[in-house]
Amino acid sequence: MSAELIVDRRENLDAEEFREHYVKRRRPVLVKNALAGSSALSLWDFDYLRREAGASVVPLKTLSESEIKISHQRLSDYLSDLETFERRGTLAGSNAPPPPAYLHDIPLTALLPGAQEELAGFPKDYFPAWYRSRWPQFAQAFVGPTGSLTPLHFDCLLTHNLFFQVRGRKRFVLMAAEQIKYCYRHHWRWCEVDVEAPDLERFPLYREARPAEVVVEPGDCLYFPPGTLHHVRSLDAALSFNIDWHTKDSAADGVLAGLRGMPLRNVYYNAVIALGLWTGVSVETLYPYYRSYLTYVS
Repeated sequence: MSAELIVDRRENLDAEEFREHYVKRRRPVLVKNALAGSSALSLWDFDYLRREAGASVVPLKTLSESEIKISHQRLSDYLSDLETFERRGTLAGSNAPPPPAYLHDIPLTALLPGAQEELAGFPKDYFPAWYRSRWPQFAQAFVGPTGSLTPLHFDCLLTHNLFFQVRGRKRFVLMAAEQIKYCYRHHWRWCEVDVEAPDLERFPLYREARPAEVVVEPGDCLYFPPGTLHHVRSLDAALSFNIDWHTKDSAADGVLAGLRGMPLRNVYYNAVIALGLWTGVSVETLYPYYRSYLTYVS
């Protein structure tokens, strides 16, 4: 039987301790109030998104355990639909509107060009030096209604992940990478089992899984290491962003994962980052070869 994943809860976690105790040891941690002092916490609401990028046409996802459906909509219209749903979403039966899709994993700076300034105080020292001056370029945004779901999966490049909550709350269910043997993997990185209502007749091995649950609130940051399985549910209308990033070791592991079934396109992105981390070739030089990852659906 596997041990349950332990998620520490910390505040004022300095960069050196973060790297030594969590990144090197591959242990998850919830950092409370990691964005304290950033103007983004007060500025970034739906009206602000409208002013900054309302005319943009954005991709929207509907995710389930079996497929990802993609549609497109002008951001201002999407936000209006989201607000209508939130006003009426508590109605029962046929009067309840269908939920909007999920604005999921798009470049943060496409929505919020001033993100770097509005996130002053951001803990960029958590990252390897190669990323620090250009970290906003690697950030991806999430906007969605109450109930938005990302089913159980692991991140496609086997990166470290820092997930920041700005508006609303999200509930993460986390499991250590080795527990995938209980979760019925398909399409390489997704899992068939629904952790909120597992069908134990269909998926009996899930009885052995030991999930941990953590709620990420506005201003918080959740770190989890490469390969961590995670299922994410929005408890409110939410705005979040995350940054997938590598250390030298995880980038090398990501390249070698091609021998274990990682899609070749993913191996390519890992090789680009590995080249930068191991040789010192600059972000400015390599980023054009990596940029398409930020709109990659896998």
